[in-house]
Amino acid sequence: MSNQPVEYLLLTRIKRGDDLIQVGSFKAVSDDLANVYAQHIYDEEDWVEMHVVRKDALIHVRSPEPLFNKEGVS
Repeated sequence: MSNQPVEYLLLTRIKRGDDLIQVGSFKAVSDDLANVYAQHIYDEEDWVEMHVVRKDALIHVRSPEPLFNKEGVS
């Protein structure tokens, strides 16, 4: 793993039966550090469940069209 930070998404559920929702995102240089960040940055609630996932691991089913077309970018 490189020392370049990658973006992680934080998914949580506040109580059993609630939907799993994304409550934030942040960058970290490792999965272990992402775990620590999630627990300390997002400690305002007593979450019943927390997950971090690398954003680049998501499988895109549908993505929005860009708002603006950049010249020279395809």
